[in-house]
Amino acid sequence: MGVLDDAVAIFGCFSLEDPAIGQADLARRLDRPKATVHRALKTLVASGLLEYDHSTRLYAPGMRLFELGQIFRSRHHFLDMIYTRVKQICDIGGHTGYITVFDGFDLMVLRVVRGSNPLAIASTPGYKSPAYATSNGRAMLAMLEDHVWKSRVPEPLPYVSENSPKDHAELKERIGKVRATGRSYASNEIVEGVSSQGVAIRDPETLEIFGVAISYPASLGTPELKEKIAVLLDQMRTDLSIKLD
Repeated sequence: MGVLDDAVAIFGCFSLEDPAIGQADLARRLDRPKATVHRALKTLVASGLLEYDHSTRLYAPGMRLFELGQIFRSRHHFLDMIYTRVKQICDIGGHTGYITVFDGFDLMVLRVVRGSNPLAIASTPGYKSPAYATSNGRAMLAMLEDHVWKSRVPEPLPYVSENSPKDHAELKERIGKVRATGRSYASNEIVEGVSSQGVAIRDPETLEIFGVAISYPASLGTPELKEKIAVLLDQMRTDLSIKLD
């Protein structure tokens, strides 16, 4: 077993009923040599993931785990807030909403709000698509400095569709428009016949960027609908910013 396996096994021994455990007890529970457990415990204590009480000779989860837990809690609290607002927007028009994060050159869908419209479009959590060829992806890229977003897209840009950016110069132009207007659009790019509008929001605690897209059939994309969705997305960003200040 490797060091990581040892660490995972050790963490699995702690619970609310057993918040602190001695080395001998850990070795017995894991059925591993005391020397192996001792080496793993020494590394975990040095990294702050575990704490050692010299008076009781017991090990317990350390401050670093608490810090990581706070990051996890904050991230999901913010994600829940976004989800609530996206659902409200989708309930109004019956369209479909997505919440995404960066995953390499791609976006990955974290949550989906499925629309009530009979023509609702939806993918599933875990679905990935090129960031530069989506409305929410370009909104997310627009929040990054130029040298940073360029590292998040391939060079050259693979062909997606006639409506997607063909190269970095065209992508830079579209990102500039997003920065100037605060709005990002896509139509007939990843999926033929589908349009979307997207925005990006940064978690103030973790600084992670979340993308939000509202999608609808391109045939329904009237100027009035586009403006209505844009206003709702703008209001969502504003309300979340005020709530978190």
